[in-house]
Amino acid sequence: MSRMLRLAVIGAGMMAGRRSRAFVATGRAQIAGIAARRLPSAQAMGAALDCTHCYDDYRRLLDCEPDAVLIEVPHQGQDELVLWAIAQGLPTLIGGPLSASVQGGEAILHAARQAGVPVECGFEARYKAVWETARELLHAGRIGRPIAVQSMALWDGNPDSWYYNQEASGGMPLTHMSYTFINPLRWMLGEPLRVSAFANRIKHTAAHHVREETCVAHLQFPNEVMCSMLAGYVKPGSCDAWRLTIVGTEGVMELQPTEMDNGCLRVAHGNEIDMYEFAEAPDAFVSQAHAFIDLAWGGPPGRNAPEDSLRDLQVAQAISDSAREGRSIELLA
Repeated sequence: MSRMLRLAVIGAGMMAGRRSRAFVATGRAQIAGIAARRLPSAQAMGAALDCTHCYDDYRRLLDCEPDAVLIEVPHQGQDELVLWAIAQGLPTLIGGPLSASVQGGEAILHAARQAGVPVECGFEARYKAVWETARELLHAGRIGRPIAVQSMALWDGNPDSWYYNQEASGGMPLTHMSYTFINPLRWMLGEPLRVSAFANRIKHTAAHHVREETCVAHLQFPNEVMCSMLAGYVKPGSCDAWRLTIVGTEGVMELQPTEMDNGCLRVAHGNEIDMYEFAEAPDAFVSQAHAFIDLAWGGPPGRNAPEDSLRDLQVAQAISDSAREGRSIELLA
């Protein structure tokens, strides 16, 4: 029987619970300890995960002798925790982007390289069957040569949450647009070459709220692929606001990736229409947990290594800079 990974968890919010349950579902990991700013939150999550070692000081997690750590916290305090985990030699899964800033991401990448500690970022889209299938079909030429991409990802954000706080989140392009859908599109199409963006802040306009509440970003990918992305924290009613279309020379690919479920895919090629449903596909969070366990035991890098994830931060920063400065920005290769 293979050794169980002892995972320490920092954070006790909804996503910390979602990812922790995914690790348990692999049958290859157990939750060794949980730390959160508020002890009752850690204890509540611990009760649900059969973990009795709960703390309000993340440094106490070393008492549990963990093999690795999951960090799922608001971005403002994330860098300190990640650098601490790397300094302890603990393989680290960061629940969101690498950092809240490009400078922070560079520091984490440098620390991980110096210490030889494996790090993975939490963009589970790359482990999701709908994205995997779309990527395979695209690379196989199912819709010919890609021409253009159009996406929409609107979310009804809570203005009182840390997601809506510019300082705590790092901004909407970093917190939301990197996930929907910069990260998986980079995986499919390569690195963006140029960015031009426009943004506004209309619904919630307090000084601490995200500056780019709603944003349209235009990205140029290699091979002259044009991309237009609409994303933001204003989602009126129950409108269909989470989708992506790729137009090719010989067909069209339409993704409904959904936020937490498995999603679906429609491919039109000539007079043929193929529908792909993924209700029975593996849970992407569980698939990523398996990949991280392999990484922690010395296996290959995951699909969101820090070298790659740093690019998400750079693109998000370019989007914000373009929207604020009114200019097109070229990205370094």
